[in-house]
Amino acid sequence: MEIQVVAHCLLNPHTRVKGLGPLGFRPEPPLIQLPCPEALYLGLDRWAVTRNQLEVPEFRRFCGSLIVRYADMIELLASKGASIKIVGVAGSPCCGVFTTSDGYQGGRVQESPHRHVTGMGVFMEELTRELERRGVAFECQEMIRKYRASK
Repeated sequence: MEIQVVAHCLLNPHTRVKGLGPLGFRPEPPLIQLPCPEALYLGLDRWAVTRNQLEVPEFRRFCGSLIVRYADMIELLASKGASIKIVGVAGSPCCGVFTTSDGYQGGRVQESPHRHVTGMGVFMEELTRELERRGVAFECQEMIRKYRASK
């Protein structure tokens, strides 16, 4: 049996930064929906951020605190023979598993250039570290973001 461990916004697009369109993700159960650390920490009316902005000790601790109970459940399922597939969001500063974002340098709110780079988002990095620490095998995949104009 395969368990998909999915980024929150793949099932609930209302938690995404305004302007991001749906990904068309249609998972087959069973699955575990992870919490959205950005929405919980910064709210629903947040600005887009990049990984370098979230790379602070307090946000890492926050992500780690969210992960513990999910890692417990994943570990229990894996111990019963389930294969674990983590599904992240390409380019996400939190939930990217192969690509994340970098580049915003702070300052006054304005359009700011950023880029997608190879790497893992802060939240997924904390999750995978915890699963590796526990000896839980997993594989990863990413869904690609689609953008639309904000209304």
